[in-house]
Amino acid sequence: MGLSFYSSVTEELIRGASRAALGLLGFRNNAFREHLRQIFQGLPGEKNAILADPVFEATFGWETADVTFGGLSGKLLNPELIQAMSKPAGEFAEEYAFPVEQQPYFHQLQAWRQLIEKKPARSVLVSSGTGSGKTECFLVPVLNDLANELKSRVGKIEGVQALFLYPLNALIKSQRDRLIAWSEGFNGRIRFCLYNGDTPDEAKKSNWRSEVSDRKTLRTSPPPILVTNSTMLEYMLVRNEDRPILNKSQGRLRWIIIDEAHTYIGSQAAELTLQLRRVLHAFGCRSKDVHFIATSATIAGDGKEQKEYLKEFLADVAGVDPAQVSTISGNRTIPTLPKAKGKTKSKRLNVTELSNLSPDIMYKTLVGNQQARKMRIMLTNQPATLSNISKEIIGKTKKSNLNYTLKLLDLCTQAKNGKNESFLPLRGHLFQRALNGIWACCNNKCSGRKETPLDSDEWQFGKLFFERRTHCDACQCPVFELVQCTECGDVHLISVEENESLKPYIFKQDEDEFQQELDPLDEDEQENELTENDDPDLAYRRLLVGLEAGNLVGISVDSILDWGCKNGHLIHLIGPDEDDRLYCPACMNKEKRNGKMLFIPIRLGAPFLLQTAIPILLQHLPKFKLNKQSVPLSGKRLIGFTDSRQGTARFAAKLQLETERNYVRSILYHTVFDRSHPVDLREIQKIKKEIEELEFALKSNPTFQHIHGMLKERRKELAKKESPPLGRISWVGATDRLLSDNSFKKWLLPPLREQTYGLNDRQLAELCLWREFMRRPKRQFSLEGLGMLKLNYPGIQNSKHLPAAAAQMGITLEEWHSLVQVAMDFVIRGRLSVAIPPDVLRW
Repeated sequence: MGLSFYSSVTEELIRGASRAALGLLGFRNNAFREHLRQIFQGLPGEKNAILADPVFEATFGWETADVTFGGLSGKLLNPELIQAMSKPAGEFAEEYAFPVEQQPYFHQLQAWRQLIEKKPARSVLVSSGTGSGKTECFLVPVLNDLANELKSRVGKIEGVQALFLYPLNALIKSQRDRLIAWSEGFNGRIRFCLYNGDTPDEAKKSNWRSEVSDRKTLRTSPPPILVTNSTMLEYMLVRNEDRPILNKSQGRLRWIIIDEAHTYIGSQAAELTLQLRRVLHAFGCRSKDVHFIATSATIAGDGKEQKEYLKEFLADVAGVDPAQVSTISGNRTIPTLPKAKGKTKSKRLNVTELSNLSPDIMYKTLVGNQQARKMRIMLTNQPATLSNISKEIIGKTKKSNLNYTLKLLDLCTQAKNGKNESFLPLRGHLFQRALNGIWACCNNKCSGRKETPLDSDEWQFGKLFFERRTHCDACQCPVFELVQCTECGDVHLISVEENESLKPYIFKQDEDEFQQELDPLDEDEQENELTENDDPDLAYRRLLVGLEAGNLVGISVDSILDWGCKNGHLIHLIGPDEDDRLYCPACMNKEKRNGKMLFIPIRLGAPFLLQTAIPILLQHLPKFKLNKQSVPLSGKRLIGFTDSRQGTARFAAKLQLETERNYVRSILYHTVFDRSHPVDLREIQKIKKEIEELEFALKSNPTFQHIHGMLKERRKELAKKESPPLGRISWVGATDRLLSDNSFKKWLLPPLREQTYGLNDRQLAELCLWREFMRRPKRQFSLEGLGMLKLNYPGIQNSKHLPAAAAQMGITLEEWHSLVQVAMDFVIRGRLSVAIPPDVLRW
């Protein structure tokens, strides 16, 4: 991580997420918008801030064994395996090499000895942190067992001997490269198969001899290693077509690996336990003859009671004697700091001066500082939040101290001694806050809005809340959810009116918890998904609106309405028409039955925040040095996980689409910018000076008419110099520019060709332009919405004809051009009345 990684990322996440949120939501009310901006850009951990209090933990290296990997050759591990792992095949040579001179982690060596040396078959639960090499704990003994078997046989091994169970397909696929790297050296005699829903029935032969890439080969010649999930395993146990796998693996299963064991709790653990019993029966094996290995970075604890509990957990799941189970934990090695010369200084470090020092001098400076040593001890003992760290070392948590603490944490990761040991290696956990709705007090005189931007005549309601509630904590008036007009962006409160026989009309809030989790949809998605239905409450919906619209009515603390306006606080209501449709008093648009919803809740979920955060994180990640060929973003990579399959699929598609669109946007913007005429600041200053001299001369001689003329000409020239001609590019020119860009041709065109089945390159380049300019969206990001480019219509600009009706109303030709431009942008293109070639339109 580079210098100031945490402070830069934290600052940019706050700024980026808040700007993106406000930009996407497009609020019309300035007081409301400014109030949200201040909240979103609040300090991490402040109430309702877009970024929660970051958590930091020390990540010192794991304890290593006192023997090298090569030193285990012929003693604990098979020499052929040592050779295969230390010199992997082809493209995996650098990333997955396990050099013979490298010392394995101590917990890895412990697991190997338990699983290889101990008889009868041992079971092991490995509990160690992320990045501590848990995969090697079980994969090395499995490969070693298979390598030893090759000594007594000719040809490849057939029949499943090792079953790897992963909870997610992404985790299954993540093991492919490692398995290829370490098994390819056995020339196809040790094979594996990734068996999930994506595994094809038949496929082209894999480029790797160790990989079984389709179901047909898996069934005719089962490999010794099968990587799958519990769902596919269930299918394999009951499907006739998978019966050959079981028949050819009878009595051979010796290894069952359960990765991410912490995900199996409650009923899931019970289901896995019963499923494993059926697996053993189907494979013709006994549990006491099988090595069960469970791994997890989340299950932790070094206490004796905790270890016993973990033993019992795996013993229960595997159906083995607890005496057959061992628990192994990874431990970090924390280098001892050298004694500081003299007393450690307690003064506050100057982070600016510190950042200019070399890593070794920086290390010595931190060693001699009591504040830095105190922070190191704190994070070594346990993870801590930024505010707690700041409070511990400074005593206060005001903004300047939090920023100082962030920068100091950064520098502590960069300071290194002569052994290249960091003073304080760190991992940061950053949590962005999802917005599940906004609620507001209905009282426009609410005391809770004082000393905030909401204390303005422009804001028609009271205090804001970011969680569901019924009454305001400042004035006790009823609270309702805010909704936004999709056409103009104005906000109102929404409620449902009820009429009980013995009471006046009262309001109740919509308690649809499922809806709270929805992200705002794109405009085209809204047309298809957010539609009105036959909900009986449609007729009873009410909008609480500003003071200049709606019907005046009183509302009590108990939400009881008084149409005589004698009791309670006065509010303004709008109800639906005879067709049960509401309208927006700001833009006068009306809801459409069976069409796009006009009013939507204000919500931002994890996918939107991730889409904002990923580019920021990628920007600060180091370049990927192992791959020497030219790759996007210099090979920077990150992995994302979510707990929703549908959400993941949708997010992945949108992220890919936005990545493609953003790259096209960058090409177009820079091309147009490069064609613009830069402002000549020297010339502008020269003209301004001349204007000042002429104005001074005119004051002295106001009757000199020729000075008036000269001054007018110089002011015209100044205006022209300050507004140089903008850069332009034609549609054809833009298409040519995309096709001339090497990265566009290399990275964007190939997947587009594959997805569109036959469009030529020029059509695909135009497709990228249509995708950006087909419509000018009101609520989505676009080049036009961001003010970076403008789509011109030469036919409009070149027209010299002013309609008679416009002339009668005093509209100038220039104003007429602007009016038609707006109509083209928002009416014609807004309704997709665009002549796109049919073979491109379908995509």
